[in-house]
Amino acid sequence: MKFGIFTIVPWHENRTQEQAISEALETVELADSLGIEEAWFGEHHFSRHGLLSGMFSFIGNVAARAKRIKIGTAVVILPFHNPIHVASESAMLDILTGGRLMLGVGSGYQRQEFEGLGVDLEESRERFREHLDVIIGAWSEDKLTFHGKYTNVDDLWVVPKPLQDPHPPVYIAVSTSPASVEYAASRNTPIIVGGPTAVMGQAPEVIQRWRGDMDRFGHEHSHIDPPVAMNIYVTPTMEEAETDPVGLEDFSTKILAKVGSPIGKDGRIPKGYEQWANRQRDREMTSESSRHAGMPLLRGTPEVVAERLSMVREKGINRIIASFGFPGLAHEKTMRSIELFATKVLPNFQEAPAGVSDA
Repeated sequence: MKFGIFTIVPWHENRTQEQAISEALETVELADSLGIEEAWFGEHHFSRHGLLSGMFSFIGNVAARAKRIKIGTAVVILPFHNPIHVASESAMLDILTGGRLMLGVGSGYQRQEFEGLGVDLEESRERFREHLDVIIGAWSEDKLTFHGKYTNVDDLWVVPKPLQDPHPPVYIAVSTSPASVEYAASRNTPIIVGGPTAVMGQAPEVIQRWRGDMDRFGHEHSHIDPPVAMNIYVTPTMEEAETDPVGLEDFSTKILAKVGSPIGKDGRIPKGYEQWANRQRDREMTSESSRHAGMPLLRGTPEVVAERLSMVREKGINRIIASFGFPGLAHEKTMRSIELFATKVLPNFQEAPAGVSDA
């Protein structure tokens, strides 16, 4: 199995924003020093759900501090950005990291983010697909010529070019929508699975659907393991694993109940977001759904977490990008969780057959 650390830098009420950002950087430095392979970061705006509105500047700071770990975006929300700017920033980061960048992209879903940035949510899917084509073209072509609905340029010299050849690995974030999974497979592109999809135990089903679609499009995929965002909390005792999260584990759920939906106040569901009709209800039933799907909570002593990870692996998940604590948890406990995982859990999986690629 392959493991990474993941954060959107949630801003709990018991922290200042400076503390939240500083502590997130410290967790990545620790993960890097302990041999965890990947660090992934997610973009959000206008709420305590996540502070990474300045994704590229944050990753630049990570690159200066962490010298070995691979760095991924999970995700950059493409409809919010000029795609040529994303291509340029990503290429710069790929150079600064010595070719360690992985670009995960998504179309976004929080209506209040679209409204705050003045982007029409109804256009998100269309913008996403065009912007992704622009980014790949800007990386791959000497001079970019592109005529689309949102981007029109001729012979534009987009520099610098990425260090990785032909370009950094690209991942597409999906939920449970068959159309989004099919689209990623049609492009021969790995998916990222996270959020409620992973927490509710639906990740194995989504990955299997992607593999089926990859087969249908004639793309080899046995060497690729899509990253799945999950929570891992490792403690010296089971008592701490059970009591520490109390009052903290529903932080994101409470925020997302207010801001985490594309559905309008009138109840109208935007085109392409039909799968979100029952999403909030599903969030509120997370624990029950997880148990029903047979996905274990990855909390406990190193021995318990290792045993439960073996159960996860049996379900076809071989690559996990993890939050190792909870928003509001004492920082030293999050750091302890990372250290216990790296020193006591990770060695149990490092001798397993590789079978994992960044695609």
